[in-house]
Amino acid sequence: MLRVDPGALGGMIAELARGCVLVTGSNGKGTTCRMLAQIMRAGGLHPVLNGEGSNQLSGLATTMVAHAAPTGRLRQDFRAIGLFEVDEGSFPEVMPHIRHPAAIVVTNLFRDQLDRYFEPAYIMGLLERTMRSLPPDTTLILNADDPRIACLAADLPNPRLYFGMADTGPCRSEPDPTSDCPRCPRCGGELAYSSVFYAHLGHWACPGCGLARPEPDIRATGIELIGSQSTRLEIATPAATTVISVPLPGLYNAYNALAAVAAATQCQLPEESLQAVGEITAGSYRMERVEVDGRDVYLALAKNANGYTEVLRAVLGDGLPKRMLLGLNTNPGKQPDTSWIWDVDFDAIAGLVLVPVVSGNRAADLAVRLKYAGWPDPGDVIVQPDPVAAFQAALAATPPGQPLWIVSTSVVLSGIRAWLRRHGYVRELWQEFAREQQEQARRPRLRIRPQAPALPASVQPRPVRRRTALPLQTVELPAADMPSAGPVRPLVAGSTVSMPTTADLPPLIAEGDDPAAPAGREASIEDRGAGL
Repeated sequence: MLRVDPGALGGMIAELARGCVLVTGSNGKGTTCRMLAQIMRAGGLHPVLNGEGSNQLSGLATTMVAHAAPTGRLRQDFRAIGLFEVDEGSFPEVMPHIRHPAAIVVTNLFRDQLDRYFEPAYIMGLLERTMRSLPPDTTLILNADDPRIACLAADLPNPRLYFGMADTGPCRSEPDPTSDCPRCPRCGGELAYSSVFYAHLGHWACPGCGLARPEPDIRATGIELIGSQSTRLEIATPAATTVISVPLPGLYNAYNALAAVAAATQCQLPEESLQAVGEITAGSYRMERVEVDGRDVYLALAKNANGYTEVLRAVLGDGLPKRMLLGLNTNPGKQPDTSWIWDVDFDAIAGLVLVPVVSGNRAADLAVRLKYAGWPDPGDVIVQPDPVAAFQAALAATPPGQPLWIVSTSVVLSGIRAWLRRHGYVRELWQEFAREQQEQARRPRLRIRPQAPALPASVQPRPVRRRTALPLQTVELPAADMPSAGPVRPLVAGSTVSMPTTADLPPLIAEGDDPAAPAGREASIEDRGAGL
């Protein structure tokens, strides 16, 4: 599509009545989008999102084509809003197609995919250079606890909304070994932390130049990590304080929920819609649960040192032993370096995995890493490079009724999920996403017409002509103008025909009209079809 018409994607995105919100960063983009989409639906909006995980330019184009009518234009929907997960490395490629985003959420920045992104400073510079082309009223929604993100493009005039943790209960008593940002983004001096939540996220300040963590606008004033299943958060916004339950474990998912609430606050969605976070289901490979032979199997993607560490902490943080399969794989032509496994904090959770199974074409490397972390002797670790064979061995070692956790890089997970699909346990990813969309459409939603979300002054719904019956005028037709033959029955000279006049065409929406309110039969049909 983009080769034929490079402007097609931008044209369709511009037709979204309520603009769009972008979510980018190293970790948590997809889950944040899923949470925010639930809140938007509960608040009466119709998010258009690339939920299949295709977060590069081609994925966005596919998403918009799927929502377009056969004419190539988007179907008329006054509540449509774009919600796009954007790969941080593809951010400069995507942004020229999105002329005026209402907000950009940046979750965090970690060392990730060194073959593509090099060091985090490279990605930070890439984001800052791209953001310089933003309109001045696009809001930047930033993680205050990440020093790099909190100071992102600090010289831009754009409004900023910060989110972060206020409750220091779950913080670490010592620096996190997975931290990769010990230096001040302004002067390069060493940062001091009063609280560390994980990696380099925490309450930070620079003793040298005085730069410090900004006060968050959206903050978690209470955090309760409930085993390996869920999290309870008390979140304070400028308007109110609310308690939400997140059906996903770990501090990193608490940050994802904070980011989603911050974006919902910027969209001025009603407070009660925030409770919809409790209805989300895990995305593919994001703690995805599959029942296999009387056992719950959880698939969790871990693609960098911080992600691997936090998934393991979320699962094993309750101190109870678990059955686990750990995977590590290189990808031909991509991600050839796996040295980052030496930065994963395997040491703190040694002894909590019963008979670990390791898989992937770098399974032996992973077994060596576990040995140096004080895990069982190599003879007690099952090393099976083939993902399916490793999964079958791990499943056989898991008693019925107990869960099996699979934490791995993408190749191992893809192999296991393909086996599950062939045996009828799961469907294709696009089929799972389509099923979710259908279920969401059937759920009742809040009516927010009295407090419809406001938009930036320069982002307004496109004008729409209302279908109004044209006045009729009686016209005398002379005999000379009558057809004399043909498939149409000839008229009698002197008869009259009713014809529409063109003097008064139907006007555009009048000043003061509410474009979010249904206008006539067509809007009512759309409202019923969307479950509103």
